[in-house]
Amino acid sequence: MTVSVIVCTYNYGRFIIEAINSVLAQTCVPEEVIVVDDGSTDDTQEILKQHFCDHPRLRTLRQRNGGQLSALVLGLKHCTGDIVFFLDADDKYEEDHINQVQKAFDAHPDVDFIFTGHRLFGESEGVVQYAPADVDLGFSLIATLLNLTYVGSVTSTIAIRRNVILLLLPTMRQVAPRWRIRADDCLVYGASLVCSKKYFLAAPTVLYRVHRQNRFFRREQTRDEQFLHGFRRETFVQLLSTNLGIGLTVRLRVVQEFFSMEHPTQSDFRTYSKINRKLNVSWLTKFKGHIKMYLHYTRRRPYWDKMRKPAFDLSDVVR
Repeated sequence: MTVSVIVCTYNYGRFIIEAINSVLAQTCVPEEVIVVDDGSTDDTQEILKQHFCDHPRLRTLRQRNGGQLSALVLGLKHCTGDIVFFLDADDKYEEDHINQVQKAFDAHPDVDFIFTGHRLFGESEGVVQYAPADVDLGFSLIATLLNLTYVGSVTSTIAIRRNVILLLLPTMRQVAPRWRIRADDCLVYGASLVCSKKYFLAAPTVLYRVHRQNRFFRREQTRDEQFLHGFRRETFVQLLSTNLGIGLTVRLRVVQEFFSMEHPTQSDFRTYSKINRKLNVSWLTKFKGHIKMYLHYTRRRPYWDKMRKPAFDLSDVVR
């Protein structure tokens, strides 16, 4: 499989060298590195010309400032790799990041979307993980469509097969003019809606820089920001589902989707039980579905979830 890495930057001249060098120093160097400059007004262009203008694997694109999503769309239009990685210009990869993700894709040919744990550095430290161990997360189309369930992480941790990107690109291009930041939401929600199977690698092979220009890290959003971002997310999910022709009858497959999860947690069980409860089917069908999901959860729940008492509430079915 060939690999493309898209690096998006805006006024991150002081970080861009570290970011790109972390890609070029990988144990498995990608065939293609596309740097998209979203109209920077600092010294980003001079730095790129001085340090990387002659590199055979690196290509620089520049556009008028339009926001993170529009920069991402431009990079995706020009990438050719079978697997597409993403890196924000203030973040870095550990040297074996691409190799580990590629091995996971090789080991799980049915998986389309992989994200990893990440380590904070800079003004804060720590490790952020979706789960404490590697886990096959299965499909999440129904949970995303009906519950806006977010199965993913920050942009720099994500890698996606290009065939998925091709399905998402038209809708991402449609919403880009009104979506300047948090482009990872489009990748995460979008991949779920095109029925991508997802996998999480627990190793924190991405370094996420915490600094004063981080837009949302440990900063409480205003009510206006919360409303606008919620509006954009719901609009994207509705628009993409319409473009893909996804009907609400897909919710009838909620039990099968739950079974696609290798190790569902108690939170997963509650989410899918809630969806099952709202189905427009008979009480008996709901009850059977609830029992099947409960048995799958109790048999397959992960070790980190076993400290909690398994929840079975009959009212989840009859209400």
